Amino acid sequence: MTFAYTPHICAAALSVLAGSTFAQTVIEAESDGQAANNTLANAQQLAPGAFSTNNSSTVFGSLPTARVQGRSSASDVDFFRFSMPAGLAYFDIDAAAPGLDTYLALFDSSGTLLADSDDSFPADPGSASDFDAFLGGIQLNAGTYFIAVAVSGNFANATFTGATPAELTRPDGAFGGFSFPGANTADSSFAVSGQQNSSLPYTLSVTIPAPGAAAALALAGMVGLRRRSRRA
Repeated sequence: MTFAYTPHICAAALSVLAGSTFAQTVIEAESDGQAANNTLANAQQLAPGAFSTNNSSTVFGSLPTARVQGRSSASDVDFFRFSMPAGLAYFDIDAAAPGLDTYLALFDSSGTLLADSDDSFPADPGSASDFDAFLGGIQLNAGTYFIAVAVSGNFANATFTGATPAELTRPDGAFGGFSFPGANTADSSFAVSGQQNSSLPYTLSVTIPAPGAAAALALAGMVGLRRRSRRA
């Protein structure tokens, strides 16, 4: 038997995994000046329980969101890993410290670049300036992905490889970075701007369809769920 995807099912599945309150902020597992999560292989995991229905005015829509508090500067590149069903995703740096010009890059499970974003203009809700990067919305298949946070000047080497890049659009219709169909396969390397030193704080919001929803429904005896993507 097949079941149609509905927001009610999605919310119920999410509450099984993460509870009804907004998930606690994830703290980057890297000491200031260190390089613990600076490669794809060492990416910090964002578990399903880190995501809960967005209730913040600084994040678009109400899709499940994980919040990450980290630090970045110079050659520091922070990788975070997450898994999701098919649907729309977007990634937002908010309230970055003055002087921190952020950059975001999205990779698939093989380390192939899918999209990136430097400045986001005009500034999105929660951002003090358009130097706070925003990436998406981007439609993704079910799977595991990596989002990398860096300082502007550190760019993914696969940027502008492959087919002609396409502009992405934020949920409010503003510019949301570029997607790169056919980018160099499995190239998650970065061109870095300098030696790592004392860094500045950032807050990253990762917004995706409900992670682990299929597992929660299976536990309830509901198998064969078909999802359809939905916009925030």
